Amino acid sequence: MATVQLLLADEANRDALSTLVGERHETVTDEAVREADLYVVDDASFSRYRERLAQLKRDLDPVFCPVVLVRRDRSPVSVTLPDIDDTDRPLIVNEVVRAPVDRQAFFRTLSNLLVRRSQTEELAGDLRARNAELRRFEEAVEHAGLAIFVTDPEGTIEYVNPAFEQMTGYAADEAEGRNPRILKSGEQDETFYDELWGTIRSGDIWADEIVNERKSGERFIAAQTISPIEADDGEIRGFVGIQEEITDRRLREQQLAVFHRILRHNLRNSGTTIVGRADVLEDQIDDDSAVEHLDVIRDSMASLLGISEKANRVKHLLASSLAEPGAESDLMTAVADIAEDVSESNPEAAISIEDGPSEPLSVDAKAIPAVREFVENAVTHSEAATPRVAIHVASDGSTGTVTIVDNGPGIPDREQRVLRAGTEKPLEHGSGLGLWFAYWLVSHVGGDVDIRADRSGTTVAVTIPVR
Repeated sequence: MATVQLLLADEANRDALSTLVGERHETVTDEAVREADLYVVDDASFSRYRERLAQLKRDLDPVFCPVVLVRRDRSPVSVTLPDIDDTDRPLIVNEVVRAPVDRQAFFRTLSNLLVRRSQTEELAGDLRARNAELRRFEEAVEHAGLAIFVTDPEGTIEYVNPAFEQMTGYAADEAEGRNPRILKSGEQDETFYDELWGTIRSGDIWADEIVNERKSGERFIAAQTISPIEADDGEIRGFVGIQEEITDRRLREQQLAVFHRILRHNLRNSGTTIVGRADVLEDQIDDDSAVEHLDVIRDSMASLLGISEKANRVKHLLASSLAEPGAESDLMTAVADIAEDVSESNPEAAISIEDGPSEPLSVDAKAIPAVREFVENAVTHSEAATPRVAIHVASDGSTGTVTIVDNGPGIPDREQRVLRAGTEKPLEHGSGLGLWFAYWLVSHVGGDVDIRADRSGTTVAVTIPVR
């Protein structure tokens, strides 16, 4: 039921109209303008309420506020209804009804106006919701730590966020209206940019690393993603770019790569020299105790060289394992392949797989090299004449667990404590690079590693989320 306020000068007319309107709507007859869905004013009171009704319409905009004027014949009051599209002349009166009022025509007029009000209220509600969502989005973009810019279909920058200003050195008013070419460093050739524009103009997302240049001329490396902004009809209305500066990260990676390469080169050369000199000394010394010391030197150097090679292998395995996000593997199939490979390279070992789930267990493929490392570790470090390894796969529906049981000497308590803590203390270090490698991979996919050892051997349980 709608609320109609009757702003009529004559009390008798007000009472009569209130009785009529009250048949279908709630009426308000106060002299002061109140909150209502529709207002009825007559020619005698129109001048009194004109400014108040005009202000009310402005306050309620974009919600439609209908006003009906009841006008007598030969009334001295003249009201012209301006064109609805005329923004210079506010439409205060929406309909004029002649007095005496025709009941049917009057209710039809009220009904039409109230329907229009209801429609605008719904539209205004949608508009408020969209504006609120837009404000939340704008606030998120303004406070984002990543540089964000928006362009039109031709590539002209229309918006940049504060992070873009900070990263590039260009203020918003300097960047907006220009092309992202202002960041061009010359490191990429034209083919690079042709592929970029060809990708996004076809409606696809482009992602790659790029060397850009700040306003100051300083170059920086950014991981950049550019996505098309498409309308409902598929037409591209613009593009949004997101940049994350990775200069420091890439510099550290390069420094570590150089350090690793030089360290391995020097360690390998020096180690080979030390072992060779130890062999020469052994041929020249008859003292058994001195020979024992030389054996220790050779064994220690061999261990260091082995660690160096292990570190290099782990580095490449870790890089290749993390390079393909989203890849999946069936856990039972992967375990069977691992057992077969390790058996072929270690014919003296006895590796068995117990029956597991009949249904496929799809897991993140990045965890499979970790399982392989634990199986190989169980065989390689066994002191038994016949290394025995039993593998069992189980699942609770959400995770798959590979349990590896061996008859070896077990993993030292120190190694287990370091892995469980996930970090090293100054006086406690883990030397098992393969164990660290496996632990990192399993943790990366959201899994867990549980290690238990006793006199009979070691049990390693690797739990991995099932996809």
